[in-house]
Amino acid sequence: MSVEILDGATIVNFLEDEEAFNALICDRFAHLDSDHDGQLSYSEMLKELQGLRVLETHFGVDVETDPDELVHVYDSLFVQFDHDLNGTVDLEEFKAETKQMMIAMANGMGFLPVQMVLEENSFLKKAVEWETSKLVASYSSYPD
Repeated sequence: MSVEILDGATIVNFLEDEEAFNALICDRFAHLDSDHDGQLSYSEMLKELQGLRVLETHFGVDVETDPDELVHVYDSLFVQFDHDLNGTVDLEEFKAETKQMMIAMANGMGFLPVQMVLEENSFLKKAVEWETSKLVASYSSYPD
Protein backbone atom coordinates (compact mmCIF):
# COMPACT_ATOMS: atom_id res chain seq x y z
CA MET A 1 0.00 0.00 0.00
CA SER A 2 1.06 3.56 -0.54
CA VAL A 3 -0.29 7.01 0.17
CA GLU A 4 -1.04 8.91 -3.02
CA ILE A 5 -2.61 12.22 -3.98
CA LEU A 6 -5.21 12.14 -6.71
CA ASP A 7 -8.39 13.79 -7.89
CA GLY A 8 -11.19 13.02 -10.29
CA ALA A 9 -9.15 14.31 -13.22
CA THR A 10 -6.48 11.68 -12.53
CA ILE A 11 -9.08 8.96 -13.09
CA VAL A 12 -10.84 10.62 -16.04
CA ASN A 13 -7.58 11.31 -17.87
CA PHE A 14 -6.48 7.70 -17.36
CA LEU A 15 -9.80 6.42 -18.74
CA GLU A 16 -9.45 8.68 -21.78
CA ASP A 17 -6.12 7.03 -22.63
CA GLU A 18 -7.80 4.00 -24.19
CA GLU A 19 -4.51 2.19 -24.84
CA ALA A 20 -3.40 2.41 -21.20
CA PHE A 21 -6.85 1.61 -19.79
CA ASN A 22 -7.40 -1.34 -22.17
CA ALA A 23 -3.96 -2.76 -21.33
CA LEU A 24 -4.78 -2.63 -17.62
CA ILE A 25 -8.19 -4.23 -18.15
CA CYS A 26 -6.77 -7.02 -20.30
CA ASP A 27 -4.01 -7.73 -17.77
CA ARG A 28 -6.42 -7.80 -14.84
CA PHE A 29 -8.94 -9.93 -16.73
CA ALA A 30 -6.25 -12.45 -17.75
CA HIS A 31 -5.02 -12.60 -14.14
CA LEU A 32 -8.54 -13.32 -12.86
CA ASP A 33 -9.41 -15.83 -15.61
CA SER A 34 -7.67 -18.74 -13.91
CA ASP A 35 -9.09 -21.41 -16.24
CA HIS A 36 -8.31 -19.28 -19.34
CA ASP A 37 -11.74 -19.75 -20.90
CA GLY A 38 -12.28 -16.06 -21.70
CA GLN A 39 -15.04 -15.75 -19.09
CA LEU A 40 -14.97 -14.86 -15.41
CA SER A 41 -17.07 -17.06 -13.19
CA TYR A 42 -18.34 -15.89 -9.82
CA SER A 43 -15.55 -17.75 -8.04
CA GLU A 44 -12.90 -16.20 -10.32
CA MET A 45 -14.25 -12.69 -9.66
CA LEU A 46 -14.79 -13.16 -5.94
CA LYS A 47 -11.24 -12.09 -4.94
CA GLU A 48 -11.57 -8.96 -7.07
CA LEU A 49 -14.93 -8.18 -5.48
CA GLN A 50 -13.50 -8.77 -2.01
CA GLY A 51 -10.71 -6.33 -2.90
CA LEU A 52 -13.31 -3.57 -3.17
CA ARG A 53 -13.34 -3.57 0.65
CA VAL A 54 -17.08 -3.32 1.18
CA LEU A 55 -16.60 -4.07 4.86
CA GLU A 56 -17.95 -1.39 7.11
CA THR A 57 -15.33 0.56 8.97
CA HIS A 58 -15.47 2.78 11.98
CA PHE A 59 -12.65 5.33 11.98
CA GLY A 60 -10.59 3.05 9.72
CA VAL A 61 -11.04 -0.10 11.81
CA ASP A 62 -12.91 -2.98 10.19
CA VAL A 63 -16.20 -3.85 11.84
CA GLU A 64 -17.31 -7.47 11.67
CA THR A 65 -19.95 -7.83 8.97
CA ASP A 66 -22.61 -10.54 8.83
CA PRO A 67 -21.29 -13.19 6.37
CA ASP A 68 -24.75 -13.58 4.81
CA GLU A 69 -24.85 -9.84 4.15
CA LEU A 70 -21.42 -10.00 2.48
CA VAL A 71 -22.54 -12.87 0.24
CA HIS A 72 -25.55 -10.78 -0.80
CA VAL A 73 -23.32 -7.77 -1.54
CA TYR A 74 -20.87 -9.86 -3.62
CA ASP A 75 -23.75 -11.51 -5.50
CA SER A 76 -25.18 -8.08 -6.31
CA LEU A 77 -21.81 -6.77 -7.47
CA PHE A 78 -21.29 -9.78 -9.71
CA VAL A 79 -24.70 -9.25 -11.33
CA GLN A 80 -23.71 -5.61 -11.93
CA PHE A 81 -20.80 -6.87 -14.06
CA ASP A 82 -22.78 -9.68 -15.75
CA HIS A 83 -24.74 -7.44 -18.13
CA ASP A 84 -26.31 -10.28 -20.12
CA LEU A 85 -27.05 -12.31 -16.94
CA ASN A 86 -25.52 -15.51 -18.34
CA GLY A 87 -23.63 -16.30 -15.12
CA THR A 88 -20.21 -15.21 -16.39
CA VAL A 89 -18.45 -11.93 -17.15
CA ASP A 90 -16.66 -11.52 -20.47
CA LEU A 91 -13.89 -9.04 -21.20
CA GLU A 92 -16.23 -6.39 -22.62
CA GLU A 93 -18.58 -6.59 -19.62
CA PHE A 94 -15.60 -6.38 -17.26
CA LYS A 95 -14.20 -3.39 -19.12
CA ALA A 96 -17.52 -1.53 -19.34
CA GLU A 97 -18.45 -2.00 -15.68
CA THR A 98 -14.95 -1.19 -14.42
CA LYS A 99 -15.02 2.00 -16.46
CA GLN A 100 -18.42 2.95 -15.02
CA MET A 101 -17.20 2.32 -11.47
CA MET A 102 -14.12 4.46 -12.07
CA ILE A 103 -16.22 7.28 -13.54
CA ALA A 104 -18.45 7.13 -10.46
CA MET A 105 -15.36 7.35 -8.22
CA ALA A 106 -14.07 10.32 -10.22
CA ASN A 107 -17.43 12.09 -9.99
CA GLY A 108 -17.64 11.44 -6.26
CA MET A 109 -14.10 12.60 -5.69
CA GLY A 110 -14.41 15.83 -7.64
CA PHE A 111 -11.47 17.89 -8.76
CA LEU A 112 -9.88 18.80 -5.46
CA PRO A 113 -6.82 16.69 -4.61
CA VAL A 114 -7.39 13.95 -2.05
CA GLN A 115 -4.79 11.93 -0.19
CA MET A 116 -5.64 8.21 -0.19
CA VAL A 117 -4.06 4.93 0.81
CA LEU A 118 -4.04 2.77 -2.32
CA GLU A 119 -3.30 -0.91 -2.70
CA GLU A 120 -0.55 -1.88 -5.12
CA ASN A 121 -1.94 -2.87 -8.54
CA SER A 122 -5.36 -1.35 -7.79
CA PHE A 123 -7.04 0.54 -10.61
CA LEU A 124 -6.62 3.84 -8.77
CA LYS A 125 -2.93 3.15 -8.11
CA LYS A 126 -2.45 2.40 -11.83
CA ALA A 127 -4.18 5.70 -12.70
CA VAL A 128 -1.81 7.60 -10.38
CA GLU A 129 1.23 5.81 -11.87
CA TRP A 130 -0.01 6.64 -15.37
CA GLU A 131 -0.42 10.32 -14.44
CA THR A 132 3.04 10.41 -12.85
CA SER A 133 4.65 8.91 -15.95
CA LYS A 134 2.94 11.53 -18.12
CA LEU A 135 4.18 14.35 -15.86
CA VAL A 136 7.73 13.00 -15.85
CA ALA A 137 7.67 12.71 -19.64
CA SER A 138 6.41 16.27 -20.07
CA TYR A 139 9.01 17.71 -17.66
CA SER A 140 11.86 15.78 -19.25
CA SER A 141 11.04 17.36 -22.62
CA TYR A 142 11.92 20.83 -21.29
CA PRO A 143 15.37 22.11 -22.29
CA ASP A 144 17.97 22.29 -19.51
